[in-house]
Amino acid sequence: MRFLILKIAMFTGLLVLALALFIVQVWNGSYYRTLGDKNRIRLIPMEAPRGRVFDRNHRALATNRPSYDVVATPEDVHRDEYPRLSKLLGLTEAAIKQRMSASREYPFAPAVIEEDVSQEIAFKIEERRPELPGVSIRVSGRRFYPYQQTASHLIGFIGKINSAEYEKLHENQLLYGMNSLVGRMGLEKVYDEKLRGERGGRQIEVNARGNMVRLLSEKTPVPGEDLTMTIDLEFQKKIMDLIQGQHAAVAVLDLDTDELLALASSPSYDPNVFVSPGASKERLAFLKDEASPLVDRGVSSAYPPGSVFKLVTALAGLETGKITPSTTFHCTGLFHLTPNSVPRKCWFARGHGDMNVYEALERSCNVFFYSVGKRLSPDDIAEYARMLGLGEAMRLETSNIAPGLVPDSAWKKKRLKEKWYQGETLSFAIGQGYLLTSPVQILRMTSIIAKDGEIVEPHLIRWPEGEGEAPHEHKRLSIKKANFEIVKQGMFQVVQSDYGTGQLGRVDFGHMAAKTGTAQAPPLNSHAWMTGFFPYEHPKLAFAVFVEHGGSGGIAGARIVKGMLETWRDMYGQKVA
Repeated sequence: MRFLILKIAMFTGLLVLALALFIVQVWNGSYYRTLGDKNRIRLIPMEAPRGRVFDRNHRALATNRPSYDVVATPEDVHRDEYPRLSKLLGLTEAAIKQRMSASREYPFAPAVIEEDVSQEIAFKIEERRPELPGVSIRVSGRRFYPYQQTASHLIGFIGKINSAEYEKLHENQLLYGMNSLVGRMGLEKVYDEKLRGERGGRQIEVNARGNMVRLLSEKTPVPGEDLTMTIDLEFQKKIMDLIQGQHAAVAVLDLDTDELLALASSPSYDPNVFVSPGASKERLAFLKDEASPLVDRGVSSAYPPGSVFKLVTALAGLETGKITPSTTFHCTGLFHLTPNSVPRKCWFARGHGDMNVYEALERSCNVFFYSVGKRLSPDDIAEYARMLGLGEAMRLETSNIAPGLVPDSAWKKKRLKEKWYQGETLSFAIGQGYLLTSPVQILRMTSIIAKDGEIVEPHLIRWPEGEGEAPHEHKRLSIKKANFEIVKQGMFQVVQSDYGTGQLGRVDFGHMAAKTGTAQAPPLNSHAWMTGFFPYEHPKLAFAVFVEHGGSGGIAGARIVKGMLETWRDMYGQKVA
């Protein structure tokens, strides 16, 4: 009896075993075969080398350097390895575990444990690989900005794609992966698709320990395209030196080509901080800095332009026939809109006396321009401001471009639900009130004046022939050339006359034409402006200088302009490269 029971038990056991084998090998065979292939065959994504950025003389402003990253395939890593990795990398075991469990683009794709480790740590990891199955060193290209703060606002920086961006872009796997880097500011952001190239990948077969047995297939990444800027690195550096320690911006344009030779903003920042994994404290410091070093004061901020805007008011008055070159207004130092109104002051309390438009520009007489403003409507002034490129975001190859604001009666009614008052037109006429402009907009306005109304489109990129936007046609504004000549003559007197507000900017190797501005910014000190072109007779350069709360444009602005022009003469002579 006992023998019979034993036989039945053995038979039942064999039957269960056979059934289990049938289920595994036959019923679920396809499923387990797929799992085995996935474990044995792995897909490793490869990011493309990012395109470089050069200045006009082919000096690399943004490039790539080798970086050693510690990566691990979680499925191949045993928990016993955590203490060893923790000791080698100086990370807690919890941090390693967290990084190991992060989402990955493909099953068995390596997880990044620590980026940009030192060569010494990389060698130690390689030496101990037998003790660290599943862990390896991956050499990648890390973004590097060799000139640090110079032109950093224009170049920008890159950062890791976030989950929302990946969700939106992941269908284009040639360009974006879960660990891809994307442009965050400047050229890096605007031309991200050109710079990033196309991703590649490797399909490999591994053994039971996760080591590669053979390469099954490979798609080589396509490197990103290089870009060449119009900026001259050395000129930009010297201008940065001129405005160091100030909150300021300087823009310089080659009038023959519309190329920006320099576009400097201070304070600035080192973009390497935003691509270095170990620089989180420095990143935070930049983000919290009350001086706002991440803000490009030349492009991304808008300020009241003050008296540099009198160039627009003069053109509006001349073009509408409200004034002529011989029209004079008498300045006593005060202006009354009506006999009973509160008087407005000219900056020269004793009064300038009789002023025509040339003298009014030369001495920046407020009373003259209040008088012109009284004859104009806000819509007249706004029309000419917009014709000269103010009040709209400029088409420039960088990010965060401030459009500024050119107000008019319709704007105020819509925005503030109020009618426009004539007193506001007087403020508008001298560049105050609601009006806001960026330094690069003032540069463009001055460039158009220097070229007698020819439309100017400043740009930052030199494209290879046949690429980029087609050169713009040399269209002109419908403003009489004679009126531009009148304004230019007034600008000449601003610098070359002994009564001019910009005479401190005068240089001994040519004649300059310019306009100063001292824009009120209560309760703080005024903003300083100076804009112009050089040489007066045959303009080659246009410039705009802005110093935030810098005081007088004729002092703070003029000193920088003089230094900038002397630097330009030393570097180029009379010829721009």
